[in-house]
Amino acid sequence: MQESFSLALSGTFVLMTYVLIGISFSTTHVEAFVLHNNRNSYIYSGILSSTRSPHIITNEEVDCLNTYPSIPSDLEGCLTEREWEQRCSLAVSYRIAYLHDWHENVFNHITLKVDGSDSEPGGPFFLLNDFGIGFDEITASNLLKVNLDGMVIQQSIPGDRREINPGKGRVFKPGYVLHSAIHAARHDVHAVWHGHDLDASALSQTAIGILPLSQEASYVLKKGLSYHPFEGSANDESEQPRLVANLGPTNQFLLLEDHGPIVACPTIEEAFHGMYFLTRARKYQMKSFAAVGGDLSRINIPDDESKEEIMRRIDNFDEAPASAKSTGNNANNSQNKDVVMHDTSGLMFAYARRSAEKVFGKDQIYR
Repeated sequence: MQESFSLALSGTFVLMTYVLIGISFSTTHVEAFVLHNNRNSYIYSGILSSTRSPHIITNEEVDCLNTYPSIPSDLEGCLTEREWEQRCSLAVSYRIAYLHDWHENVFNHITLKVDGSDSEPGGPFFLLNDFGIGFDEITASNLLKVNLDGMVIQQSIPGDRREINPGKGRVFKPGYVLHSAIHAARHDVHAVWHGHDLDASALSQTAIGILPLSQEASYVLKKGLSYHPFEGSANDESEQPRLVANLGPTNQFLLLEDHGPIVACPTIEEAFHGMYFLTRARKYQMKSFAAVGGDLSRINIPDDESKEEIMRRIDNFDEAPASAKSTGNNANNSQNKDVVMHDTSGLMFAYARRSAEKVFGKDQIYR
């Protein structure tokens, strides 16, 4: 199918003729890139799975890669040590997002589910930014703790730790609608990262979606990407069931069409990893489209023979070199393998955290 439309790329409008090709794998091991029609837009989505299941040995620990100051004495009666640690990791995540320009004035949100809050009365709870405070002003103390109804849970945090907004805090409704829906529906998800990166949001306004043009894009597609049609400002709770259905039970990426990306992961480190690769993939794609005047026939889209190998390598993305060791042999030379895996998400987050601490100062973040 061919269609023509005008697309803004790098500040100019080009007339773009595109041909979208349904991509699928002819193997039982992996299913991906299912071409489907959504509001007359042809886009890629799908969930990938792999049969590979070696014994995994990690050579790093997240707790060792990312550590935070001890809870201040004046907060010991307000917060648990674990919640303080989560507040620190979330506060520095906002500072990281600011440095990457994944924010828009006082809008956008990163949320983190409070560990153990599922079993608490009125739980679960999650942490998010106080509306009106910029990403570069977020601290561990001025984050809000809210329930799934968007109500702030008061914790008697001293007012001098909330100098920008010393009141009870403000919850921005669109942030509550998006994030609470995912936290309520996906028990595997603890961190939800949403931002308005310019290229990611611009590409969300096209009918193309993410193409497998880079390692970063392949990672996103491997983790599961789906799309949600634009319904206007996300301030209507009736949209929540449709959003959750479009995210699906396992996908980590949801592209809000005409809006921007959401990354939903088990940890804040993985959510950063995902957002970094997603925004990187979209920048590459936007620049490559601009370089060829929007002519998709001049873009190097992998052929059918290459796709399975590309995804197989993404499956081994974290594997250390020469890490597989034999633990036994048989006549068929088959082996049980212990595979040493790097904690790539933890390492990436640790570097971003150190960078943010250098720019802002630890005492300005973890307070």
